[in-house]
Amino acid sequence: MLPFTQMANGDGSSEAGKPTYAGFFGATARRFDLGVLRAFGPRRHRNQSDLIAALNDVASAVSSTIALDTVLDTIVERAKRITNTDKAALVLTHDHSESLDNDTLVVKGSRDEHPQEWWESRLQPIATRVFETGQVYLEFDRGNDAWFLGAPVRVKDHPVGLLCAINSSDHAFNQDQMDFLAVLGAFAATVIENARLAEQTKYVLLASERDRIAREMHDGISQSLFSVALGMEVCRKQVMRDPSGVAERLDELQQMIDVSRSELRRFIYDLRPIKLQELGLAGAIEYWIHEVTTGKQVKGSIAVTGTPHPLRPSTEACLYRVAKESVSNIVKHADATEFTVTIEYVGTDMVLTILDNGHGFDVDGVEPENELQGLGLRSIRERVSREGGVLSIASVRDEGTRIEVRVCS
Repeated sequence: MLPFTQMANGDGSSEAGKPTYAGFFGATARRFDLGVLRAFGPRRHRNQSDLIAALNDVASAVSSTIALDTVLDTIVERAKRITNTDKAALVLTHDHSESLDNDTLVVKGSRDEHPQEWWESRLQPIATRVFETGQVYLEFDRGNDAWFLGAPVRVKDHPVGLLCAINSSDHAFNQDQMDFLAVLGAFAATVIENARLAEQTKYVLLASERDRIAREMHDGISQSLFSVALGMEVCRKQVMRDPSGVAERLDELQQMIDVSRSELRRFIYDLRPIKLQELGLAGAIEYWIHEVTTGKQVKGSIAVTGTPHPLRPSTEACLYRVAKESVSNIVKHADATEFTVTIEYVGTDMVLTILDNGHGFDVDGVEPENELQGLGLRSIRERVSREGGVLSIASVRDEGTRIEVRVCS
C-alpha cells in the first residue's frame, strides 16, 4: 500500500498536514493496483469476505436479466451500497474507445446532494487518466467540498466504462471502499460485455425470425390471397351465366381463406410466443404442435421421460426454438403423416428428440444457402452450438428423419 500524500485542491494547491490523497490538477494521485484482492492481507480477512459476499450479491442480481440497462442500474445500485457512498455513477465508453458516452450515464443517490452539473464535467478527464494507468483515482474538489473516486471498467486493455463514487468532505473514502470499487469495476466489465453480447445475439435472432416470417407470408398467405382475389373476379363475371359453378368455386375459395387464417394465427404466434414461464418447455412445445398441425394431414405428439429438473433459461429457450423449427419443417417439407417430440431427462443432461416418418433428405447434400429457406438446419445448429450442446441429425430417404439435441443443465 502506498502512503497517504498531501491533499491537493481542484486548483492544485494543498493543505499541509492532512493525511489524504492528491488531487487531479498538478499533483500525484493516489494509485491502486488492480490485481484483484492483492491488497487484502490476513488482518483484513473479514473485509475480503465482505467483498466476496458483495460480488456474489451483484452476480446474483444480474444473473436474472440480460437487459443492458437493467445490468447497469444493478451495478450502480450495488456500488453505492457496497461503498456506502453518497452518490454512485457509471458511464460507458463509445465502442471501447476512451471517449465516454454520457447518454449511458446511470446515477444513484439524492438528486439534491452533489449536483451533477459540477462532477459530470470531470468524468472525461478522470476516465482518460484511469484508462491510462489502469488504477483507481481519487481527487478532492475544494470548490464543491467533495471527494470524487473513479475506477476503470475494462476488459483486458479495452475500456468499457468508468465507475464513480462521490462523498462530502467529512465522509472521506477509506482504503476498503477504494478496494471494493476497484474490484467491482473489474467485475462489472465482464458483466457489461456479456449483457452487450446477449443483446446483440437477441437482435440477430429477432431479425432472422422476422425475415423467416416475412418470407413464409410471401410464399404462403400472400399467394393464397392473390389466388382468392382472382377467383372472386372470375366468380363475379360468371355469376349470372353459371350460378352452380360459381357456388362450387366459392366453396373452394372459402377453404383457401380458412387455410390462410390458420397460417395467419401461426404467424401471430411466432411474433408473440407463449412464454415458457407460463407453460413450461413441454407445454409450450405441445401448444405449438397443436397450432401448426391444425387443418393439416399430419399428427404430432409429445412425450416426457425421466425426472424433470430445472434448465437455464437460455437452454430452455434454445430447446423450444429447436423443437419449433423442426416441427415446422416436418409439417411444411417432410410430407410426413406423424411425428413425435420426446423430452428425456438423463442425469444432469436433457435430450430432445424429434422423429418423423416423412420422405427424409440427404443431410450432407443440403446446400448452406438453402438451409434458411427450407429446412432451417443452420438456425438449429447455431442455437445448439451457442448453448454448448450436441446436435445429431439422421435421415433416410422415404423412411424419415431423426433430430437429437443433448444439453447439460
